[in-house]
Amino acid sequence: MNKFTIQKVLISIFTLSLYSLTAIAGDKQSDANSNDRDNHAGKVVRMSNEIAIQNDISATTVLAREIAVKATLYGRISADPASLSHIRARFDGVIKDVKVNIGDSVNKGDILAVVESNESLKSYSITSPFDGNVIARHANNGELSNGQVLFSLANYKNVWAQLTVFSQMLSRIKVGQSVDLSHAGFNQTSKIAYITPSADGNPHSLANVSIDNSTGYWPLGTLVKAQVTTSTKTVKHAVPLSAVQEYEAKQVVFVVEGDDYTPRAVELGVSDGRYIEVISGLETGERVVASNSYMIKADLEKSEAGHDH
Repeated sequence: MNKFTIQKVLISIFTLSLYSLTAIAGDKQSDANSNDRDNHAGKVVRMSNEIAIQNDISATTVLAREIAVKATLYGRISADPASLSHIRARFDGVIKDVKVNIGDSVNKGDILAVVESNESLKSYSITSPFDGNVIARHANNGELSNGQVLFSLANYKNVWAQLTVFSQMLSRIKVGQSVDLSHAGFNQTSKIAYITPSADGNPHSLANVSIDNSTGYWPLGTLVKAQVTTSTKTVKHAVPLSAVQEYEAKQVVFVVEGDDYTPRAVELGVSDGRYIEVISGLETGERVVASNSYMIKADLEKSEAGHDH
């Protein structure tokens, strides 16, 4: 095998490698309505379908879509007033037997204490009004009930997010709107149940959102972030947010035509965190890279760096 033949074999092996992406930064014949308008004429990554599959690079079709317009609010987790109870004796008397302590779990109807009535001298039971936990105890054997709070019970399986709504936002925030809540990697979707003025007299309102806290992941006092869907907008062209990259100081997507992946500058509009409106730069039916688009960008930049040297 001569030197020329060896070189041809090596070139063929390199070209057929399933793990290489070949960027072509040279001249490329293209439609004047596409490449010329975004100043990326001649820039393209050529890649087989097999390589795209191995690198989890997928494409999607540009279509019309309804995008949720959202407002960001912040607030804190508070107790549900209906899940907090301060329990007194029905009739004054002597506390004969205390059955629970702070931290104990109780079910509805469980006996908390036994009291002997001063009037009838008969004993009666104080029972739990709902399932929950004892968070305070002010009762000991032999003491007089005397109308005081003997126990405090709480059930934190349902809590509230109280979101701060400043005056400039009030016209957009309404009862019934969907809310995506998050903190420390935990997420939950709920709705605004009601809106109230601030209890401390500050110039803002509170949007109250009920939260299922059966997991215990939403403790009282936790600061939460909320994305409130205030309206929806039907846009002519939308792409996944993951399709957009910054390339040569522009927002671009990579248009897929056969084995060619070409950067296309786009003007962007509203986003709902998953999809984003494309105001100009794309047409309905075109296909763009939807996942791992950063790999196409990286290959273009690597190729250009090589040409610089």
